[in-house]
Amino acid sequence: MLRMPSTEFLLHELVAEAGLPEVTSYQELSGHGFDHVILLATLADGARVVLRHRAGSPRPLAVEQARFLADHDVPAPRLLGGNDEATLYEYAPGEMLSTLVAEGRMTGDAWRSLGTALQRLHAVRFPNRLRGAFGPDGLTLTSADPVAMLHERVSAAEDYLRTHLPEVAAQLPRAHALIDAHADSLSGPTALLHRDMYPANIIIGPVETLLIDWDDAHVGDPASEIAALEEHIYLIDRTPQLPDPFYETYGPRVDTVDVWRLCGAIGWYAGGDFEEFEQQPDQELRAKARRWQAGLADYLRLRLG
Repeated sequence: MLRMPSTEFLLHELVAEAGLPEVTSYQELSGHGFDHVILLATLADGARVVLRHRAGSPRPLAVEQARFLADHDVPAPRLLGGNDEATLYEYAPGEMLSTLVAEGRMTGDAWRSLGTALQRLHAVRFPNRLRGAFGPDGLTLTSADPVAMLHERVSAAEDYLRTHLPEVAAQLPRAHALIDAHADSLSGPTALLHRDMYPANIIIGPVETLLIDWDDAHVGDPASEIAALEEHIYLIDRTPQLPDPFYETYGPRVDTVDVWRLCGAIGWYAGGDFEEFEQQPDQELRAKARRWQAGLADYLRLRLG
């Protein structure tokens, strides 16, 4: 049942504006952390499209971003149309990575497909230390020191960790030493990042893997994105790192993945997200967040405790 009466109207309007066959049926997709109204629609010719309605959260249509992704062979669904409130995308067939991992159904071929998708994304390269946001209208890049940024992230977490994970807080000098030991590698070329490796944003399809929801696209160290993906998979099934078939197509796992993963776990655990989750009315989401927090604590104890 639609939460916003205008969503159906937007679907028909945007389909017509895109010059597509009329809508014959649709269904609302829910769960998986969706924070907007999502409709999956079937058109008269049998094709399917997805409408994402950001009710109350207007955002410029990401035309330039979509053009850049297509021009650089980035694995993303094609943008078909939209306005400030809603976007219409080509449907990405397949299953969410989150579902496949949770149900133990990821095969070697599926991991290779995922590795290929991330390799295509991270093949879009930028000079050393350049990083920044990739918004609807294009790239905004500056030169930044990733070593200093990671030291700041670890230092900012110290007070919180002293209260909640004192055994980890006592070992934070080891995290600082790890950053310094990889300073040269951390300051290398950057790449285009999706920057939201939540496994529900990754669709493992029969032909290829596609990444959806590009609101947080960024330029940064590709090792940070691999680290984030490993963290999310670990929080689902406690797999310590991505399996070998992934790296067969992506390329070798670099040492800086461990640096980004440790610092990312420290920052996420102490960043305040879990206190915000506790205020959510969705009981299932609160329970999932508690499992994530416990998983991060286990990982940090393993690495630093």
